[in-house]
Formats: sequence, structure tokens, C-alpha cells
Amino acid sequence: MLRWNAQWQGLIRVAAWILVALIAAVTLVPIGLRPVVTADPSFERVAAYAVAGLLMTVAYPRHWLWILAGTVVLAGGLEAGQTLTGTRHGRFDDFLVKAAAGLVGALAGRPLAILADRYRAGGTVTGTTLAGRDLGDRTCG
Repeated sequence: MLRWNAQWQGLIRVAAWILVALIAAVTLVPIGLRPVVTADPSFERVAAYAVAGLLMTVAYPRHWLWILAGTVVLAGGLEAGQTLTGTRHGRFDDFLVKAAAGLVGALAGRPLAILADRYRAGGTVTGTTLAGRDLGDRTCG
């Protein structure tokens, strides 16, 4: 079984920060340099911000409230930053989509962060419920 340790924590933190840096770069580069993965840019926005919120929450489980605020600030700051570029334009509806996706991702990562934090603390999860299901006494590892 997969054990939670400092190496996993470090990998998740690095992945989270790389994703945030990529989101910033893709958001602020000229429109001609922006990579296109799908035909629907809204799907790309939602996926990127949701995964970033989830990774940040799992990487920093005790700072989840700051992560919630940070996702909104990141989305707003990058949309505002687009107005400073010549080929991009920040839009309020794009901000709402990005902020909501980041919040949903961060909130979805919260149960995972709780379990990971408990694994690190003592190796056992006792009587914890997740989505209404009792996990009972489980040894992690």
C-alpha cells in the first residue's frame, strides 16, 4: 500500500507550484503563444484551476483557508494582469469561472488533505467519516 511520507509531500508541493507557474505563464503570454489543448478554453480553465486548488490543499493541508483565498486572488490578479498585455483582455466572467474552479478543487482536496494529515500524524485513521461513509479503524501503510 502507498505510504505517505515527506517525499510524497514534497512531490505534490512541487507539482502544485509548477502548475501555478504554468497557469500564470499561459494566462499572461500573448494570445498567439497560448497553447490550445481543447476546443473549449473554458474546460481548460476549469481543469487547470481545479487541479491547482486540489494539489495546493493536499500539499498544505493546514493552510486550506489561505488556499481558498489565494485561488480567488490568483484568478483576479491574473485576469487584471491580462489587461496590461497588448493582445489579451481580462474579463469578469473568466475570473468567475477560474475562481469557482479553484475553490471547488481546493474544497475537493480537503478530505484528501485530512486523511493524508492523519496518516502522517500516527499512521491510523480511526472512526473517521468521509462523504457519509465510516472508515472504521484502518491502519495506513
